[in-house]
Amino acid sequence: MKKILLVSPLPPPVGGIASWTVNMLDYFKNYSNKNYILEHLNNAMQLRNITSTSKLLRVYFGIINFLFFYVKLFKKILHKPDLCHFTSSASLGLFKDIFFILTCRLFNIETIIHYRFGRIPELYESKNWEWKLLIFVNKISTFVIVLDQKSLDILNKYHKYVFLIENPVAPQLIEFKKGAEKREENSIVFVGHVTKQKGIYELFEATKNLDSKYKLEIVGPYEENVKQDLLEMFGHEELVFCGPLSKEIVYEKMINSKLLILPSYTEGFPNVIIEGMALGCSIIATDVGAIPDMLGGDRGVVIEPRNVDQLREAIQNLLLNESIRTEISLNAESYALENYTIENIVKKLEFIWTYENSK
Repeated sequence: MKKILLVSPLPPPVGGIASWTVNMLDYFKNYSNKNYILEHLNNAMQLRNITSTSKLLRVYFGIINFLFFYVKLFKKILHKPDLCHFTSSASLGLFKDIFFILTCRLFNIETIIHYRFGRIPELYESKNWEWKLLIFVNKISTFVIVLDQKSLDILNKYHKYVFLIENPVAPQLIEFKKGAEKREENSIVFVGHVTKQKGIYELFEATKNLDSKYKLEIVGPYEENVKQDLLEMFGHEELVFCGPLSKEIVYEKMINSKLLILPSYTEGFPNVIIEGMALGCSIIATDVGAIPDMLGGDRGVVIEPRNVDQLREAIQNLLLNESIRTEISLNAESYALENYTIENIVKKLEFIWTYENSK
């Protein structure tokens, strides 16, 4: 029986990778496989606010967290797991990835690097320092996992074992759907961290002259200075900053909205899009990460990032066309519930975890 060590963050803070971890661990509370034992090690950064964008703070707190975490990881490695599965958001974190993976190699432990972001095509074009580090991480890893087809096509040129594994629909959402009743309201919903990188400024500009009967609801953590900046720049008659909410309340707002919008500059395989699809939302999102794969085939509307005109046009078009909203929401719902079940995702992970001919 193989011993698998999954190294990934848990909340707090709440984020896409942490949410994925929660879903995985919740599933494995009631599921086991005779071919392996799964153990988890939490590598969440505890000392920095997730909405902070200061590079200096990221480096400073990153070093402190690295030192504390490496001691914990080394103790786990001494117990000789057969495989260590590392999640990565790249950037400066690649330096940590290299250190952790090289440590595993010293003990002859196989590794997975699981990229949890969608910028690999952009890095491939730029060939910058981050790309060079990423290629080196690939070279020293046994397996590589990506979130989208473009990234898979690129990294297949550089590594023998590259796999595409999507994020799953949360079991909590499936339970919510059993008793939920859709009551479409005149609301446009954004769910995520309220930062510039999420396209929040473009969303405010695109919706500032909407008919007052539509309410814009911003769900997720925000800094007070960002909120004031948005209000001063754009203003809105019908606007609610909801802040962080429980999952059930977020699901209620999403399922009852007219539109769910995520105009991010960069994404991996965003949980909010999976959730929106499974809830039957009409979705507008940007052409980044895995979003084109998720919303292709008339399952949503995909626009260019940072393009206010396209965003405004897409919003107006969907608000005026109930039949289109209904078509894309039904397409999205059926696709998500068929392809993104946690059972399907775990089967794909198990194929790699139990692979015997990698060396």
